[in-house]
Amino acid sequence: MHIKAWSRTDLGCVRENNEDSHLLDVDHGIFVVADGVGGSSGGEIASQKLVAHIRACAPELADLARLGNPLFDRDHRERVFAELLHRVQEANGIIYEIGKEVDPMRPPATTCDVVLLTDQAAFIAHVGDSRVYLLRGAEIFRITEDHTFAEQLRQEEIDDAEMLERYRNVLTRSIGGRPQVDVDALFIDLQPGDRLLMCSDGLTDYLGGAELLEFASRKNGPELLEEFIEAAKTSGGKDNITVVLTEVEGVADATVRDTASFDTLKQVDILGNIALFRGLGVRDLLKIMRIVYEVSCEDGQTVEERDGEERCLYIVADGEVELLVEGVRIAQLQKGQHFGEFALVSDEPRTTQARCKGETLLLAVPAHRFRSVVSEDPAVGNTLLWNLLDAAARQIRRMSGEMASS
Repeated sequence: MHIKAWSRTDLGCVRENNEDSHLLDVDHGIFVVADGVGGSSGGEIASQKLVAHIRACAPELADLARLGNPLFDRDHRERVFAELLHRVQEANGIIYEIGKEVDPMRPPATTCDVVLLTDQAAFIAHVGDSRVYLLRGAEIFRITEDHTFAEQLRQEEIDDAEMLERYRNVLTRSIGGRPQVDVDALFIDLQPGDRLLMCSDGLTDYLGGAELLEFASRKNGPELLEEFIEAAKTSGGKDNITVVLTEVEGVADATVRDTASFDTLKQVDILGNIALFRGLGVRDLLKIMRIVYEVSCEDGQTVEERDGEERCLYIVADGEVELLVEGVRIAQLQKGQHFGEFALVSDEPRTTQARCKGETLLLAVPAHRFRSVVSEDPAVGNTLLWNLLDAAARQIRRMSGEMASS
């Protein structure tokens, strides 16, 4: 894969110093945007420390990421995420300790977006309200969720315009604000022509997704970044503005991609149409996609989980699956349907047999990784668990009805 990348940063029209920092490391495929907060020079120190720490770790992170194909090797994907998140937590600890010395009452902190690119995919670590967007074809997708009090109010369906404006830039998570920080870990595949846009809120306070896409449809590279900054400054420029743009010109492992259909956004679309994931938005589903893997099956193949292997929920992405009990077919599942959902909450052995009809593609959600997502993100976890309870209730009702009619 060949990556081209550009960056621009600007004071804006009001600030006297630039508390934004960024990293553009094409050789190692690592890019960072950090927006410091804390007043005086504290925010600037925090964002610079984060960037310096990730820069120092870049060779090690890149070497690890290149050891395998994260699209299909679940263990490799998790190893890369574990190391990336560990490095972000290290930076958080360093900045937190500095903050106790600089200003204990108002410690410096920073937002954090780190993108690690491999030949096949992007690993993203996100904290705060800087953002990452994916530009694919003629569409734009916002990958990250703002960790602000205003966003929290929106999720609670509080529609008070004055309150939302007041708390728009009040962070609920930051690097350096506390001894430990919850970091969103997001995973997307990469396709030729993809562009990833990373930016501080000095840009997105003035330009929404539709406007960013309109600019990006006309220009690219340095000219596009200059237009972004000029538009933000013309609209007020009350904050520092930092933009990083990467473009994927090709994918090295073309033979692998020719024989597989891995597409994160298509998978998100499949999940979004399943009752089990009802109530979750695209960015919530992208968090779950970090733990979803593809399983390709041939005609007549049985989906088996051997002793010692991790149990999974399976979603039919393409093809058909028969469910059998003692050789008797009890259900035939089409695209978008699923089986094995109780593996997510129970260690009891599966009582049904799943057999594929024709070439079939399944999305697998491993049980223990699902439980990790539930514990890491309470809002997402609560939605998923309620949906699981609803699925269980519906299945019990169905079974009761069948027993009553027999």
